This record gives sequence, C-alpha cells and structure tokens, in this order.
Amino acid sequence: MVKVLVVERDPRLAQLYREELEEAGFGVCVKTDLDSALAQLRSQPAHVMVTDMASMGECPEVWVPLIREVYTGPVLALSALGQRPCTGPGVSTMPKISDLTPLIQSIRGRTASAMWDATLTGHC
Repeated sequence: MVKVLVVERDPRLAQLYREELEEAGFGVCVKTDLDSALAQLRSQPAHVMVTDMASMGECPEVWVPLIREVYTGPVLALSALGQRPCTGPGVSTMPKISDLTPLIQSIRGRTASAMWDATLTGHC
C-alpha cells in the first residue's frame, strides 16, 4: 500500500484529506506541523508527502532542506491562489483546491514513477 504523509494544520481539511485519500486506496498519516512531520518521517517513511505550505510554518527555503535531511521522496506542496510556488529538489507545487482528484492522480503518478525507477536500478 502506498503511504502518504499529509501535513495540514486545519483539522477539518486534515480529516477531508484522510478520508479522500484512504478512499482512493492510500495509507494516510496526518500531522499538523513541520516538527511532527519530521518525527514521522524518521520513524516511518512515506512514499509521498503532501503539505499545505502554510502548515509548515516556515518559508520553503527553511523547511525543504529540513525535510530533505530525512526524506528523499516526492513532496507535493499545495498552495493557495497567488502564493508563490515552492521550489526544491523533488518538490512540486499544486493548487490547493476542493477537488482532490488532481492530487490523487499526482500521487499515483509519482509513486508509479518512483517504483518503476527503483525496479530499473535494482532497488525493488
């Protein structure tokens, strides 16, 4: 099962992400901030990390390097309209919208690509 770590400080949105992503067949762990996300990644790595940029509590120049110290997988940063895109190695920005279909498709695509890459390099 593909494991997704969601970082979202709004409890209602966190519950929505959990329900929708679990319904789509993912294992979901939800954390509310950067520190708890880092602790989770150290103890139980995820296949994909999804975060609302505001939930990280810092600008991307601060939190992306911290995440990269413990996690090398794909990061999907959700941004509000008008918010500058997040950049960093393996970080993609998507709009934060109520329809989670694009997010679900992106998670599936990124995990399939990562698994395919691992197969090609012998890290299956």
